[in-house]
Amino acid sequence: MDYDVIIIGAGLSGLASGIRLAHYGRRVRIFERHVYPGGLNSYYRRNGAWVNVGLHALTNFVSESERSAPLNKALRQLRLRREVFDLCPQGHSLIQFPSATLRLNNVFSAFQAQIAERFPEDAEGFERLCSRVAAVAYGAGEGRGETARNVLAEELTSPLLREMLLCPVMYYGNPQVHDMDFGLFATMFQSVLVEGFARPRHGMKPFLDTLVAKYQAEGGELSLGNGISSVETETGQVTAVVDEQGDRHRASQYLSCAGALETMNLCGAQSAAPPGQIGFTEAIFSLSRRPCEFGMEACVIFRSSQDSFPFRPPLQGTDANSQLLCAPGNYDNCQDAEDALTIRVSALTNPAWWFALPETAYRQAKRDCLARQRGLLEELFPGMSSAIVGEELFTPKTVQRFTGRLNGAIYGSPQKRRNGDTPFRNLRLIGTDQGLLGIVGALVSGVVIGNAVL
Repeated sequence: MDYDVIIIGAGLSGLASGIRLAHYGRRVRIFERHVYPGGLNSYYRRNGAWVNVGLHALTNFVSESERSAPLNKALRQLRLRREVFDLCPQGHSLIQFPSATLRLNNVFSAFQAQIAERFPEDAEGFERLCSRVAAVAYGAGEGRGETARNVLAEELTSPLLREMLLCPVMYYGNPQVHDMDFGLFATMFQSVLVEGFARPRHGMKPFLDTLVAKYQAEGGELSLGNGISSVETETGQVTAVVDEQGDRHRASQYLSCAGALETMNLCGAQSAAPPGQIGFTEAIFSLSRRPCEFGMEACVIFRSSQDSFPFRPPLQGTDANSQLLCAPGNYDNCQDAEDALTIRVSALTNPAWWFALPETAYRQAKRDCLARQRGLLEELFPGMSSAIVGEELFTPKTVQRFTGRLNGAIYGSPQKRRNGDTPFRNLRLIGTDQGLLGIVGALVSGVVIGNAVL
């Protein structure tokens, strides 16, 4: 065999698995089609600056003293000191609906106090909900067939509170239209609401540089700009992979963070899992002044223009009813970050609509979407639109082009494979379609599946 383990994709989960396996003496090689590592949490160069892809926040941020927390456990497994990542906590974020606003500041007891004050009739129900969430181990999987909306309805009488809790959790990690598996809801509730947000001070590049350096120091091989074009199989197992340069490589075990359907396509096999339907547009506006000067003081705002929160793609274009707004420079000590003078606006969108557009219409639709988001910023923060000095828009088509994710669905298929198994006994999934989402989720996924291979 050429290698003990070949990993398809240098996403966070791929790098984490590679570090873990190489540390224990396995011969590992990672193949990545893009010229930069990181996958769905990568970066690129534009106008002389590094631009982050997908970075709003690192969730699961807790004190280093909480040794059992997912972030701290993952870093111990990777033998990395937390301080090298230069993580900056949020000051505060907001869940903002017409009838109420809730504040997040990484202190869950403060969030609980807000619930008790603003929704007194649901104070006890919220405590019961928290107990049910705590009973689901991080990343444990399905919630015994329970859905998030059903559990919330059992415990909380206020429809508004139910919708406000769903909004940030769904925006940060729900691959399912409208509802959500309660097991995944519990994991994301813990990640977003109970633990909280931070940000690598200077974005994803130094974060990923640290992981790559650790992987290579352990003896792992990394091929950037050369992905896997096909996977050869025989009698229920993978026999080799073929890279984009036409070379064949063999290993005893294979891991893929390309996604379940995408991996099966490489194998020439069908997948029972449906493609993801949840898509987003993300507008990135460069400003001449900091967002806080216009009244945007929160790190992240989960905003809904109505008290109900339908989490589904619109029939066409981009949803105008809810948005996620992020100001990277508002995190503590991030005033000198390269993207401190930017604001990001993410919104639900219809992937099929974007893919069906002819090229000329597609370019016009991007301009129209940017104009609407500029208008939104001016409505929310008067004067901000006049400070915009640059702008660009990511669509599901952009995501699919640069990551290979079908439909540009960043949360993958709604059907997850918690143990990473595939129809091929020596091929496992890691990352999004293994069922753990976000930066910390991807690291944990890579560690867990890497340990299973060991």
